[in-house]
Amino acid sequence: MGSEPLSSKVKRFLLDQIVKGELVPGQRIVESRLAKELDISQSPVREALRDLVGLGLVEIESRRGARVRQPTAKELRDVSEVRAEIDALAARLAASRLDEARIEELKDCHRTMSECHDRRDFIGMTEADARFHQIIADASGNGAVRRVFGQLEPFARTFITLTSPDVELEGILQQHEGILEALVSGDGDLAACRAHDHQLSVRKAFFEGSDEDADAVLNAS
Repeated sequence: MGSEPLSSKVKRFLLDQIVKGELVPGQRIVESRLAKELDISQSPVREALRDLVGLGLVEIESRRGARVRQPTAKELRDVSEVRAEIDALAARLAASRLDEARIEELKDCHRTMSECHDRRDFIGMTEADARFHQIIADASGNGAVRRVFGQLEPFARTFITLTSPDVELEGILQQHEGILEALVSGDGDLAACRAHDHQLSVRKAFFEGSDEDADAVLNAS
């Protein structure tokens, strides 16, 4: 991992567990227990938890410690609206900057999503989906785009991980193919349009109905 701070490694470890559903909303994260499990001091664990509080994925209560936070439907709707704009900008910028290596990575992600969809591996599909959009954000060459994407993506993926088995994903999978085709052709405007429409489709698929209905799904999960 090179010179990556310990707290960043802990943050990635916890993020991975949250988005995979191995740490569920409401579940406590005990600093001392986690530090012992990872064979490190509690200081980087504490710093990682503070970072996750900033992302809205963890909450810390006085005398009760840290626990995985349950996002509200309103928060998730808001995130999806911003993601639509960020993903569109990332795609527009990336279209003229993608090299062959990144194009092959995108194609590989799309194949993985398709294979995971066929075997109903929803966790694997969401991981490949996240990687697909991360590659585009990285290829944009814009540091602000990468930072905002990095803040929003784990928050939204937590909800998708919990609800994917109840949502039809075939159309969403096809939309990735359309984004990829536009990027390969170097058409930035078309890639941006398709990326934007994709996020709005995801928003509709996962957030149809009232906030109360969506909150009920979250709480049931």
